[in-house]
Amino acid sequence: MQSSRPSSPSGSLLQGMGPPLGSYAEYEAWMDIQAGAICRGEWEGWPCQSGFGMLRDALLASGADQGALWLVDDWKHELRLCFSSAADSDRFLQEIRQPLSSGLISMVFFTEDAICEAHVASRSEYCSDIDSRLGARTQAMVAIPIFFAQRCRGIFSAVIFSSGASLNRKEAFLPADFDILSQASSLWSAQMDSQLSGLAIQTGAKLRS
Repeated sequence: MQSSRPSSPSGSLLQGMGPPLGSYAEYEAWMDIQAGAICRGEWEGWPCQSGFGMLRDALLASGADQGALWLVDDWKHELRLCFSSAADSDRFLQEIRQPLSSGLISMVFFTEDAICEAHVASRSEYCSDIDSRLGARTQAMVAIPIFFAQRCRGIFSAVIFSSGASLNRKEAFLPADFDILSQASSLWSAQMDSQLSGLAIQTGAKLRS
């Protein structure tokens, strides 16, 4: 699997154009360009809203207080929020970014290793900037790398907020919760690959006709 480290700009987005009718390597390069543009928010309507339902259902089933899907903007060197289950998600989608130079989700992006952390604040990589903007404090977190078009493109995260002493409140994610979230992230990744491949076939056929 290719490294998830940011790449330099590789050309303008060719929306509506099919992949080159050449080698598989050329096809992979085309997919990489399209996926990068989608992650940077250059394709209107992508990722498709229909895919966020399974992420929302997984967050609900896992008992998460909130969850998000982050995609990498490899030109700005940051993770861009493209889905949030927060009540005022529209504001979050516009405002919140996570620099690749700090934070647990950035660490997960670079290592490509998922985490299920019960005490986030105890980690040296923990960054409180986003918590401050949300007006909350994260206690537990799951962060799972998202792969499509041959490499890691972002992170699916779920959090449980600290709310003081409570006997009935969930304080950590269980292994079963992690499995639910992991399965949802895998399905979402597969859906993205399928949609991109379908687009390549459709537009490639138009070029040949």
